[in-house]
Amino acid sequence: MRIRVSAVFEREEEILCMKYVYGGKEVFALPGGGVDQDVPLQQAIVDEWRDELGVKLEFGDIIMVGEAPATKRHPQTLHIVFAAIEIHGTPRIRPDNTHSLDIAWVPINKLEKTPLYPDVGRKLYECLTVRPRRSIEFIGNCMERGYW
Repeated sequence: MRIRVSAVFEREEEILCMKYVYGGKEVFALPGGGVDQDVPLQQAIVDEWRDELGVKLEFGDIIMVGEAPATKRHPQTLHIVFAAIEIHGTPRIRPDNTHSLDIAWVPINKLEKTPLYPDVGRKLYECLTVRPRRSIEFIGNCMERGYW
């Protein structure tokens, strides 16, 4: 199973996405990427935002976890979506580290109909508009006492 981490940064009722064109259509992705073996999830998300967008990311709790079944082109993938609390720097596409064409600020009220990767637009809209917001606690090492 492949693991992909991403983060949602909200500003003025919009979220930061990366823009791609596939099959002649604009598609947007939550910034992030695959997690390499032996790399902690929290380090992977910070590295992805630094490498692809040139910013330092401060992230919070996990707001969403989703599973994408395997297809002919892609392995089964577990998507873990963090809340982005703050970014330091101005996000810009770094073409040496991504195939993304540009960044895009997608209005939260359009998420339900936006072609988004992973395909969580409807659930993300609910998550960002319900008060109080819910999150899932991330346990960085759930084996720290080493009982096993």
